[in-house]
Amino acid sequence: MRDLALVFLLFVAIFYAFKRPYLGVCAWVWIALTAPADWAFGFSTQFRMNLTIVIITAIAYLLRMEDKKFKGGSISVLIFLFGFWTILSSYSNITVYPEQVWGHWFEFMKVLMLFLFIILTMRSRLHVDTCIWAIVLSISTFAASGAFKFIVSGGSYRIVGVAGQIQDRNDLVVAINMCIPLIIYLAQTCKHSMLKKGLWGLLALNIIAVVGTYSRAGFVGLLIIGAAFWWKSKSKLKIAAIALCIIPLFYSFAPTEWKERQSTVETAATQDGSFIGRLWAWKISTMIAVDHPLTGGGFRAVIDPAIWYYYAPMTPNYPPLKTPPIPDTQHSLAAHNIYMQVLGDHGFVGLGLFLLIFYRALKINKDTQKMAIQQNQQWIAYLCSALSLSIIGFCINGANVSRAYFDLVYAVLGIIVVMQVNRSALLAKTKHRSDTVEQIKSDNPDIKHS
Repeated sequence: MRDLALVFLLFVAIFYAFKRPYLGVCAWVWIALTAPADWAFGFSTQFRMNLTIVIITAIAYLLRMEDKKFKGGSISVLIFLFGFWTILSSYSNITVYPEQVWGHWFEFMKVLMLFLFIILTMRSRLHVDTCIWAIVLSISTFAASGAFKFIVSGGSYRIVGVAGQIQDRNDLVVAINMCIPLIIYLAQTCKHSMLKKGLWGLLALNIIAVVGTYSRAGFVGLLIIGAAFWWKSKSKLKIAAIALCIIPLFYSFAPTEWKERQSTVETAATQDGSFIGRLWAWKISTMIAVDHPLTGGGFRAVIDPAIWYYYAPMTPNYPPLKTPPIPDTQHSLAAHNIYMQVLGDHGFVGLGLFLLIFYRALKINKDTQKMAIQQNQQWIAYLCSALSLSIIGFCINGANVSRAYFDLVYAVLGIIVVMQVNRSALLAKTKHRSDTVEQIKSDNPDIKHS
């Protein structure tokens, strides 16, 4: 039955992708984040759903898009420059298995293709909102189903990752925290009362889902996102009062095991074996970059056993923290930190470009939000706030996972670029619509103001 449903879904996606290229990109995003083929068991698992949608979307863009002018802005320049730098780092990689490095590079190129097609095909609010719905329906609905199981089980059920590239719960919690601001945006701008209530309910379940993953870093990230949202909100007193009532109540009903895990944050650096393993990986990633400052070691260099065992004896006294010696039986570990991951993979230049991408994204998004507020375009202001919080969520929770090349963050960056390069048109179009409505009301006094 699942196989038939997937086949039907694929043909529907192909039909609409060919008619409207931006719908193909939205399907691309949904498939990349949901990995629906991993949910089936029969013949449909052999289908290349994402590849099929990519090809159809590319053909539709060439045949049906009238305006093919590329407008990327400074963020696109930085992202493609970072992509070019990964070519250099892959070419000069120091690993024993260079073919694996080029395999990871190819996967990253597919992510950059998604970013590119978001810029190429999206022009209007409808396009952007549809893409955000695709993101929310892929990640947030899965998180909500896990939260429901967590509640029904009385807190004993642990939420694990979705199929595909975010199977680990720490990866999943990054995606959830990135989606929470997007749910808030949809709820703030939705005009259908029942759908609005459903979105607020979905938000509550996603917050519970973060707790249900038992991820310490995810919970800390959730608190920081909540604090940032509170700081940006106009209803600070109301939100603070609600939080002061709900948080103690929630904590009193939280499972004992969850409380014990959160209480280990203070002792993680000295007593938590998993955290010490991450310190080892961070040190080795740093040593790789120090020895190869321009291009690093290539994709996933720290995972290479030969590189790991070469640097392992140097880690105990390597600054800034002393760590226990790495046992001879300890296998190589992933960086579990987007910054250390990029540093070890692409050197200091690569890390600099990576950080500059997010700095420019937040700066440009702030400028777009400021313009929207000045022209009283509330939906754009809400969207810019949500996108900024989503990026902040990634930057915070990314310190705990190896997800520097995550599809979702590049999709969000793509939306930020779309809002930047089209903001004059979007602001003018929305203003024209508002002026038209006001003119109709002035010409028809019997129409009630809404």
